[in-house]
Amino acid sequence: MNQMIIKMNENEKISNEKGNWYVAEIIEKREPTNRNKDNDLRRVVTWGNLHLIKAENPKMAYEKAIKIGKEAEIKFINSDNIEMEYSFVGIADLIPIYDDTIQDGCEIMWTDYGSISNKKTKSYIRSEKEILESIKPKKD
Repeated sequence: MNQMIIKMNENEKISNEKGNWYVAEIIEKREPTNRNKDNDLRRVVTWGNLHLIKAENPKMAYEKAIKIGKEAEIKFINSDNIEMEYSFVGIADLIPIYDDTIQDGCEIMWTDYGSISNKKTKSYIRSEKEILESIKPKKD
């Protein structure tokens, strides 16, 4: 298998010395506009989208994430002629980026899985094939 290694240029670094970069997980859902809104057990297609946000402090980052989520709301007619909508649900997480420079290979977020068994730790790993097959190509 041929591998291509892409190296970032020096000018592709983003300073984070002020600690003003965050990763926000914005939760959105897709469902028909004509639905029983009182039924919280209804099935909805749901995404957790990770956004890179620059803000002076966590409160401003949170407010910016809310704005991004709300601005993504849309209604459309699907191929079955059903009116659908993407709705902003809320913010699941807001994580500060601690590295001083955002660049190729820097750590931008982490998950604390706690003290778990070695077997459970290994269960998080997926094969290269599984990972690569799960990545959908970018649409033009």
